[in-house]
Amino acid sequence: MPLANCKECGKLFLKVASDICPECQRKEEEDFNKVKEYLKEHPNANLSEIMEATGVGENKISKFIRAGRLSIKPTCESCGRPIDSGRLCPECRIKLLKEVRNVLAPGSIKEYEDTFLLEYFRKKKL
Repeated sequence: MPLANCKECGKLFLKVASDICPECQRKEEEDFNKVKEYLKEHPNANLSEIMEATGVGENKISKFIRAGRLSIKPTCESCGRPIDSGRLCPECRIKLLKEVRNVLAPGSIKEYEDTFLLEYFRKKKL
């Protein structure tokens, strides 16, 4: 079994299965349980509310989500509304596209020719 440095604290440990030492694994599990318990009581909480209430950082919560251990409804990074995927809601995405087009080619906004917009409007009609 190889020796490795913990990716969290940097301490040398005997690597069995994880990239973090047993002490950091224990702390990570405690953080996970804090978040899980908070979500049981507040199932519609967004990321910032979870972070504030539990004291667990965004990176750790994101790690739990990526690992499939947690599932929370993401929110738009611009306006804060719930979204299904991505980082922005469709309305904020359209607004951002318009702003970018105005900077790159003032006066030639073609929002309806965008693939994203076409897909968005197709979904709206269904």
